[in-house]
Amino acid sequence: MQEMETTSMETRQLHSSQQEAMKKIAEFSGEANETDIDEWLFDLNNLFSLMKLKDETRILETMSKLTGPALQWYEDDLRLFTNWSDTEKALRDRFKEFTSNSQLIQEFFYIYQEENQSVISFYENVIRKYRKFQQFITEQQVITVLQCGVKKSLKEHLIRNEKEIKKPEQWLQIAREEEYIQKRIQQKINVQHHEPKNPPFFEHTLPAATIQPTSTNVHSSNQQPLTSRHYYKKQHQQQSTSTRNRTYPTQNNYMTLNQNQKTYAKKETQQSTPCLICNKDNHTTTKCFYKKNNGCFKCGQPNHQIRDCPQQHFFE
Repeated sequence: MQEMETTSMETRQLHSSQQEAMKKIAEFSGEANETDIDEWLFDLNNLFSLMKLKDETRILETMSKLTGPALQWYEDDLRLFTNWSDTEKALRDRFKEFTSNSQLIQEFFYIYQEENQSVISFYENVIRKYRKFQQFITEQQVITVLQCGVKKSLKEHLIRNEKEIKKPEQWLQIAREEEYIQKRIQQKINVQHHEPKNPPFFEHTLPAATIQPTSTNVHSSNQQPLTSRHYYKKQHQQQSTSTRNRTYPTQNNYMTLNQNQKTYAKKETQQSTPCLICNKDNHTTTKCFYKKNNGCFKCGQPNHQIRDCPQQHFFE
């Protein structure tokens, strides 16, 4: 019972994988400028062989990929398709291009790789065309077509190594290696262009006559260092500006300032001059305890002042 369940699960998985693989096959309508019928049938045969499908299943899967005029033709002649070989032959006869073999061979020798086309895509395009005329074209001619049709950036490297190329598969291997190397080089160039340039680890020392401006003198990040002449000129301009912006005292403030200065000078004089009566310096003569009430403060006589008094100090 368990083996039956395992087999059933594997069958479902296989059927699911087959459906996914069939989705990758392009549809075919038989219109002009479409996939060549030989190439389309080649892809179908490869897939059918891998999936090991019977003829009936192959015919049904092929019908599911037909659209437009091709589907209409297939439905009208459905009774004629009893096996896969007859169906394949009928499709080729009905939708094969009306082009002579000589013309197709001539076109084969002028296949070129597009600028944005990968090497492997170009190679597969050449090999697909080659399959149609294997009886008329040799492998050496295929290598020649590949060498001539590859884009210029790879051609020089391949020409230098063409002596080692004996098979188309060898050509593909060498071309892919060179394509990878060129891609890596281009990536490094692009990264270097986008990376910011790192500043030098050691800054250059400034000349002796150069003064680095302070943060107050820098007005923009692009300002150049100032020389000593420019620096002192700028300092002079700043001092002139600060002088013009200085606030001067008004007339009332000026008078008050003079009075304070006179008072301070008077106190200084009084404190530095000793009393003329007792010769002490902790008070003035007018405030001396021993001064006379009339005339000279020292002796009391009215005919002179204390500074002219002939008497000496009381305490001397």
